[in-house]
Amino acid sequence: MRLILPLLLLFVTTPVVRAQDPAVDSARTARSAWASAVRAIREGDTTAARVQVDRAASAWPTQPYYRWQQILLAARAHDTALVRAKLLAFTRMELSADLEDSALSEFRERPWFAHVRSLNAANASPIVRSEAFAILRTPTIWPEGVDVDVSSGTVYVSSIRHRTIMEFKAGHVERPLWPLDSGPGAVLAVRRAPSGDALWVTIAGLPQMRGFHPSDSGTAALLKVRIADGAILRRIDLPPGKHVPGDLAVTRAGDIYVSDSHEPVLYRLAAGSDRLEAIRSPLFRSLQGIAIDPSGRVFLADYSHGLLRLDPATGEVIRIADAPHSTALGCDGIAWHNGAIIAIQNGFAPARIMRFRLNGAADSVATAEVIDRNSALADEPTLGVVIGDDLYYVANSQWEKYTAAGVLRPGVILSPPVILRLRLKL
Repeated sequence: MRLILPLLLLFVTTPVVRAQDPAVDSARTARSAWASAVRAIREGDTTAARVQVDRAASAWPTQPYYRWQQILLAARAHDTALVRAKLLAFTRMELSADLEDSALSEFRERPWFAHVRSLNAANASPIVRSEAFAILRTPTIWPEGVDVDVSSGTVYVSSIRHRTIMEFKAGHVERPLWPLDSGPGAVLAVRRAPSGDALWVTIAGLPQMRGFHPSDSGTAALLKVRIADGAILRRIDLPPGKHVPGDLAVTRAGDIYVSDSHEPVLYRLAAGSDRLEAIRSPLFRSLQGIAIDPSGRVFLADYSHGLLRLDPATGEVIRIADAPHSTALGCDGIAWHNGAIIAIQNGFAPARIMRFRLNGAADSVATAEVIDRNSALADEPTLGVVIGDDLYYVANSQWEKYTAAGVLRPGVILSPPVILRLRLKL
């Protein structure tokens, strides 16, 4: 592989100083209360545990885990009225839970529990509106990111396992841009450059990739790769340290944003610049997907804090308030479509595709709708891309099928990776 244009790495950090965001305080309060609850449970003080879990759920009501723990603690206290009320509230979030938990055994024969069970089952039932757009022949590819050239029907899929980018065309033709297991790192995000002849990709040195060596752990970079021959046209390394640049987005103006889920920091490479700017915020905890609206506003998915909005001009970051009876936690890839954020929400089981339609000010979610839950194929969806009125997304990545050391779990049979297409105008 030939490096055509090496770049000198320069960093600019943009500190944003402002009053503490209330969402940051709420999240901190919730985590502190939960830590106190865990200690109380270990000490056998269920009364104190209930107080602290209630405090956590009150501070961060869109965190379903706290709500579920309220249910289990109420069940152990034999508080029938509260168990029933909390279970119904939980199902209103369109989430499913393990109703076979032993703590709920005394309630399962109650007449009202059958209604809870039916609602829970509905929340787990498939909603199949997507269809297979591409099926890769190589089962071990471990896909993460995807982009599509709809004019030619070409699909570009990143590979964590084989450290490459796979090019897939109609007729099941696959071509790795780099030979399998030879790339500079595990490939995470992939986006076509506006010119159409190159890809922007992010790489990291992850133990799950083939040929990993401990010295690879410091590898993290943004690359521009020529499609024709896989040549690396540009390489910008992230600062020294551990990084996982999980997603990227390219604006109409040519700016590039890269999210780092490990540090966590949002990086920006301005169009025409060789300087990578680091944007930080107390709201950044586990950054995932990035979406850009037509006006250039930047939306982020944070696994722990939900949906965020960045003002590129000022660097201000706010948390987008959730719609009633919904949660935007646990979102991975996101994309913009007609006033809404389309999100791959894989933090809950079964995973689902959400449409979060924003209000006019884009500071709260007006409505939250499950638009796809193709659980037969999409067991581990990750990233996607909206092109026109269609979402193309990775359906079955392989994070849970391998160990952290990159060893296939016993008894697991890998299915061919699938890219699903979901039509957003139903």
